[in-house]
Amino acid sequence: MNIFNKLLLGSGVILMALASCVNDLDTKPLTPTTILPDAAWSDPAAYELYTAKIYSAFAIPGNDGPASGDIVGADQGEATFTRSFWNLEELPTDEALVAWSDEGLNGLNFVQWSATNRFIMLNYDRLCLINAFCNEFLSQTTDDKLSSRGLSSEQIAAVHENRAEVRALRAFSYYQLMNFYANVPFTDENSGIGAYLPEQRGRDFLFPWIEAELKDVIDDLPAKTTDNYGKVNRYVAQMMLANLYMNAEVFGQGNHYSDAATCLADIINNGGYMLEPTYKYNFQADNHLSPEMIFPIIYDGVYAQSYGGTTYLCAGAYGDDMAPGDNYGLPQYWSGIRAPHDLSQLFEDGDSRALFFTDNRSQEIHEWNDFKQGYSVVKYTNLTRDGGKGSDNTFPDTDFPFYRLADAYLLYVECALKGASDATSANAITYYNRVQERAFGNTTHNISSLSEISLDDLLDERARELYWEGHRRTDLIRFNRFIDNKVWSWKNGAFAGTQRIDSKYLLYPLPSTDLSSNSNLTQNEGY
Repeated sequence: MNIFNKLLLGSGVILMALASCVNDLDTKPLTPTTILPDAAWSDPAAYELYTAKIYSAFAIPGNDGPASGDIVGADQGEATFTRSFWNLEELPTDEALVAWSDEGLNGLNFVQWSATNRFIMLNYDRLCLINAFCNEFLSQTTDDKLSSRGLSSEQIAAVHENRAEVRALRAFSYYQLMNFYANVPFTDENSGIGAYLPEQRGRDFLFPWIEAELKDVIDDLPAKTTDNYGKVNRYVAQMMLANLYMNAEVFGQGNHYSDAATCLADIINNGGYMLEPTYKYNFQADNHLSPEMIFPIIYDGVYAQSYGGTTYLCAGAYGDDMAPGDNYGLPQYWSGIRAPHDLSQLFEDGDSRALFFTDNRSQEIHEWNDFKQGYSVVKYTNLTRDGGKGSDNTFPDTDFPFYRLADAYLLYVECALKGASDATSANAITYYNRVQERAFGNTTHNISSLSEISLDDLLDERARELYWEGHRRTDLIRFNRFIDNKVWSWKNGAFAGTQRIDSKYLLYPLPSTDLSSNSNLTQNEGY
């Protein structure tokens, strides 16, 4: 992580007083450090600090260390966005299985969840809270309000850039809600406060709204620079749009693959991103040096600590027999998540992406709660590329790679295979081969024609390239391989798996707690 973002995430702590007392102008300061809203918004520095708070809400649980929390939860590591998002994207698939028996985890492992699943609730609550933070910022940064506070024209211009970032982050958050839950309460900066009950909106509303928001701000976003690593720039917004378009058919919005290809081409041709020559460097303590990182969620052993995020993906995957401090730079082992054979068997010898610990491990998982069945995934480490260790022994410096260039390459290939008019076969072949050459160090797995690979081949390739990066559930649904047409171990609670499961599992349910508190909400079908 570069020093700019250490300061940026650290500054989010300062703003918690403001975030906690907005909409309550009669509150008196309880401590010398509490800031009332009028005073806070009059400080030109507050706008960048509040933006930092929103970014940090995707990474850490709260503002007072890893045990603090913006939302209620017994384990604040579980209440972080990255961990709850990862659990919902990876555990119900062929890429991961967790050996713990915590309430709700088996429902995800076996694709047998209900509306009371706490991990589904934690993810939902986190995203709704992020939207509330975004709405508050946007309601406080209208031109009239900025002018009334005496900000200079230069300061107002800087806030306009912050507004573009916040609108993009809110669109990103609503995309996640739409993807997971489809029909969710919707609020924006013009919505009511207090006892206001939000109306429910479905994908027919959310898809065009998210699209319009991202397209409206894209030209106001900052350019990509070294100093704003981890922030939303034009190409991050293009990647958000590309993912929206890639999954448009799933959302009931028709074929948008050509639109996706246009966004991806802009990222590939103009973003200045390049593949990191060494695959594993994308997942280490200094992965901010990787030239292919489009949008990371930032972690730091000192400044951005969390028991979620990459702490979870490191310690959760390490066992006591792996000497994780010496081998992976983090002397923590939780003996939890690992890969079933459905994932590990996809790799050929010589594929540098097969980052597994196999000593004293069986490849197949016949007992789901035995951590030493299944290969341990050592994709995420707290080591630097020169072999050094991160800054802390409990919390890694490793950023979570939400979007990176290899993903954009493979999405472009998918667009070409699906007949997108704006995706050329020649470019698709080039991008596919770049991924293969990095994986194997040679051209032995290159293709000369797109006819050499099928969509199922590409789905397997996405697993090899992107496993444990939070894409698998969405990919399986988009390729029509989640509910039907694909079997993996422990799907539906049995080692042999099941070919077909109930179609209700294409969506997560709205948490029962929210249904009981908002009479405007209707539960997703089947729950």
